[in-house]
Amino acid sequence: MHFQGRGNVYLQEILANGTLAAAITLCTDSFNIAMATESGTHVNRCGAVDVEDARYTKSQTCTLTMALADMVDRNFALGVLGTVNAVGSPGTATDEALPDTIAIGDTYFLGGKTRHRAITGLSITGMTVDVDYTLDAASGKLTFLTASAGSPASTADYGYTDPAYVSLFTAGAKYYFLSYEFINKQNANDPGSLELYKVRFDPTDNADFQSEDLQIMTFNGSALADTDREDDTELGQFGRRVL
Repeated sequence: MHFQGRGNVYLQEILANGTLAAAITLCTDSFNIAMATESGTHVNRCGAVDVEDARYTKSQTCTLTMALADMVDRNFALGVLGTVNAVGSPGTATDEALPDTIAIGDTYFLGGKTRHRAITGLSITGMTVDVDYTLDAASGKLTFLTASAGSPASTADYGYTDPAYVSLFTAGAKYYFLSYEFINKQNANDPGSLELYKVRFDPTDNADFQSEDLQIMTFNGSALADTDREDDTELGQFGRRVL
């Protein structure tokens, strides 16, 4: 039998009580596993010539790699060990100080280090819209049309609604039960699956935000031994292929 697979990956978080959460469905561009054994040897030095007379297993590992082009927030969060945050409630800002020295063409994003977007009702002391500045309301970007070296600096009042976002490195690595549900194109699309009982991913090593092609994130991880299956000689500790 020859094999040429196509399919989807399903990840179910392993919860603290050992149960599984609902599955996240990933349409992967590639998916593969690599298994390795670290071996040790013994050299017999009792004769005139040293000879290797034993070989033994020190450890076994199973690594996996998959690539995704579907960059919805939930998938992106998996790659950056992040958290998906929902759209914020509408808020207001008052007396936000703008830069005290402004040159023609300078830009400023409302909200400072906590940027705000979807701006409404903007009012800036001593300035007039489309005369002293323009506003891109969606991004919260001001572009200044006149120079200023005011003292005190102008202040801004406005309303805003912050969008959904993914924060980086806020979720920590989690353990997942992974199922790769596939068809074998070389065998009349016969279905099957690969199950890995306990998987953990590293953060993606490349998220290219300026490329000629689609952004594709690569996920690298390990299939770990499931200690709950230590005595399971039928299913094993790492996983199984089902055809």
